Amino acid sequence: MKLKRIFTGMLSVVMLCGCFSSVAMANDKTKIFIVGDSTACIYGSDDNYALPRAGWGMYLQQYIDNSKAEVVDLAISGRSSKSFTVEEEYKTLLSDMDKGDYLIIQFGHNDAKKTKPEDLANRYTDPNGNKDTDGSFKNSLYKNYIKIAEEKGANPILFTPIVRRTFDQQGKIEDTHGIYDDNVRELATELQVPLVDANKVTEKIYNELGFDGTAMYHAIYKDTQKGNKGHDDTHLNHFGADKVACALAGELEKINGIGNFVTFKNSTPNSVTRADFTYEIVRLIGKDYSDKSEKCFPDVDTLNMDTTAISTAKKLGIVNGDENGNFNPNKAINFQEMCTITARALAVAGVELNNDTTILNKLEKLDELKPYASESVAALMNLWGDVIPDYANPREIVDKASVYTLYNLVYDEVNDADENTIPQSIDEVEKVE
Repeated sequence: MKLKRIFTGMLSVVMLCGCFSSVAMANDKTKIFIVGDSTACIYGSDDNYALPRAGWGMYLQQYIDNSKAEVVDLAISGRSSKSFTVEEEYKTLLSDMDKGDYLIIQFGHNDAKKTKPEDLANRYTDPNGNKDTDGSFKNSLYKNYIKIAEEKGANPILFTPIVRRTFDQQGKIEDTHGIYDDNVRELATELQVPLVDANKVTEKIYNELGFDGTAMYHAIYKDTQKGNKGHDDTHLNHFGADKVACALAGELEKINGIGNFVTFKNSTPNSVTRADFTYEIVRLIGKDYSDKSEKCFPDVDTLNMDTTAISTAKKLGIVNGDENGNFNPNKAINFQEMCTITARALAVAGVELNNDTTILNKLEKLDELKPYASESVAALMNLWGDVIPDYANPREIVDKASVYTLYNLVYDEVNDADENTIPQSIDEVEKVE
């Protein structure tokens, strides 16, 4: 009997240890921490924007094997390498970062801010000096991040700041970061810390796309008096954040250790759903969302999401249902659907449209165009000409680049910002939030 009790007790201990072991294994993922500013951080609803902001850090997990590593994005809008250290997120970093983890460090956008006394006191770090010079940018990066990571057995990785959408007269990206990006490169070389030159990576992408082409990557204010006639040339939108995250993941793949976690199998679909498209169009034409309709569309009413934009669009006559009365919110939007919703939205916003259908002869598969869409497709082709993507088949799914290009066209057409509007300064755009 005694032997039986001993055996039972031993079995219980083994099972308990096994249980703890399973929990440990479940939480045994490597963590990839991100510290930085608004270009990398996580955003919520972003109500001041017609086309919301997103940080590239929000999308990095898409390119990291979730079974092996977890991205922890601690970046905060408006922070410098100095001001970040007084935030709760910095305390989280100090408490949660462990041996074998990775720390991505990207600052520089806000470290140069010193036009206001509070910025000089709280955000500014001097680009002159070395890692041992108190108050210098290099010292802040080393003392507050690199040294602490190494002491914990974690692996620091330095990132230069991404570019702003600022082009010179020759159509090339301007370096708006002074010597702060050079500081990061020099410090990486001196300390033998891995470097991802995000500045050079994004500079190459932006120079290839040009000023007009890069508009699809950036957020848009509701107020045309903000930013550059409403366009925010510092902050990315969700499409741009995803594209930048993908490019930066490609650089991480080249680094020993963290490169083993990079994957491109889980990237987001290169299309936009009818629900998401409608949501953005309603924001872009400046219409306030109505209260959610009790009876919108049968397949929308049951969705576990905010559907007030779709309700608003229905009430305004921008969208309607199919032959069964459904909206098909999760269906990827095609060319003729995109044109129809857009043309109706522009009409609601007071934009005069030319519905002459002669231009439709440019479509190779005109017979695929549904009658309800013909005037809308013609209106957009007449309005924007060659800027409208040349889709041979009107029922072809529209890629994200074309959709986000259209968002910019809609915003500019509806708002027709005053040509004399003076762009906000970088300090105004990148205020602490």
